[in-house]
Amino acid sequence: MKTLLKSGGIVAASAAIFLGVASAPAFAGNVGISLPNNRGNMTFIDDGDKFRVCDTRVDDHGVTGYVRQLRADGRIVTILTVDDGGDNGCDTKETDLIGRTPHDMVLCWNGGGACVVSPVIRES
Repeated sequence: MKTLLKSGGIVAASAAIFLGVASAPAFAGNVGISLPNNRGNMTFIDDGDKFRVCDTRVDDHGVTGYVRQLRADGRIVTILTVDDGGDNGCDTKETDLIGRTPHDMVLCWNGGGACVVSPVIRES
């Protein structure tokens, strides 16, 4: 019975470590997300806190990216919107991510509902 409890404890500890690593926020460094079917992508460029949004499919619909701040009181506030479509190249905007405040990115296809969300981003 002791061996069984010891084995269960090791498995539980390993799972907790794995979950802690898997759900860890992304610290300083570029982070990217992509829509399904190659419709577009959004990249956080840590050098200058730039956000680039690219519409990668000619389908008469653009894409819109949102940068959200996850506040301590539980509110989620959009602090930047970047859209792209109908022109050559990608669109880029800058905003200062404040210290260790958690942020994320949401990228949506403007043709009907498909959105993806990034992992949490924090400045180091």
